[in-house]
Amino acid sequence: MIKRSVINVILFSILSCGIYSIYWFYVTAEELNGEERTQEPLTNYIVAILLGMLTCGIYTIYWEYKFFKKVDAYTGRDNCLINFLLSIFLTPLVGMALAQDNINNAE
Repeated sequence: MIKRSVINVILFSILSCGIYSIYWFYVTAEELNGEERTQEPLTNYIVAILLGMLTCGIYTIYWEYKFFKKVDAYTGRDNCLINFLLSIFLTPLVGMALAQDNINNAE
């Protein structure tokens, strides 16, 4: 997995008005699908966004939970619920930053 700076992930997401966060979720999910094979692969993030639009955001929330479960399986930690709740109740940037930090420290 590629180690990315947590600060850069946050800054690029803010400066691009969220476009980088879509890119980050897409790329990180694809990397997780390639690295971590004990769980079923994640749906493509673009498809998850489209299905989220059809379900008023419910599928995107479900996908994000599965994403954090996959990060936990890769890192060997148990932070899924914390990351998910912080991402839902604060901002996705918090969940992204925590997930990227866990990925960076996994190896």
